[in-house]
Amino acid sequence: MLVALFALLSGTQPLMADQDAGGSYNLLLKAPINDDWFLISRSNLASRNNFDDTFLAYTGLGIGYQLTPSFSLRLGYRRAWFRFTDDWQPENRGYLEGYLATRVSGFRFTNRARIEARYFDWRSDDVRLRNEITLEAPWELTPLRLKPYLEEEVFYSTRNDWIEANWLGGGLAWRPAKGVKLKLGYRWNRFRAGDDWANRNVLVTGINVFF
Repeated sequence: MLVALFALLSGTQPLMADQDAGGSYNLLLKAPINDDWFLISRSNLASRNNFDDTFLAYTGLGIGYQLTPSFSLRLGYRRAWFRFTDDWQPENRGYLEGYLATRVSGFRFTNRARIEARYFDWRSDDVRLRNEITLEAPWELTPLRLKPYLEEEVFYSTRNDWIEANWLGGGLAWRPAKGVKLKLGYRWNRFRAGDDWANRNVLVTGINVFF
């Protein structure tokens, strides 16, 4: 994780150059099929240019199998849309991921490793590797029992043979009812813009519902 972060910071652009702000609004739904199999869906809407430009949206569906109490495999499809001009450009994305969720000294630790096959009709296809690590503290803050968390996700493009983005952030998680988790946080998005690096400060919200 730290190696990837240092690699990103080694770009020629100054660290605080090309700053932007935006939002990322997430919805995750998970429903059991039986004791071992489940369905999972993720949807997202994202903005940039100081929240003025909604440029990304996606939704999808996957099926998962719980191999052990702490580890599952998921296979799914995602349909994404990007808007870099006046028109929305589509992407078809298949993915396979492994998801580990365990506890270490009271902290909730998760690691999601994903491989994505990305198909476009407006740019070259790609296979992307992603790894996300999340650490949620056991401390309960305020009467709402908010729990702080930290997370990082690294994106690697096999077509370009480079790390193309790093998301580093944190926030607060709230579980107002059984099967419901709400998240509010900040993400520092460092990403490639051509051959250079750019930065975006992102307000992140999440609604997770487990049926």
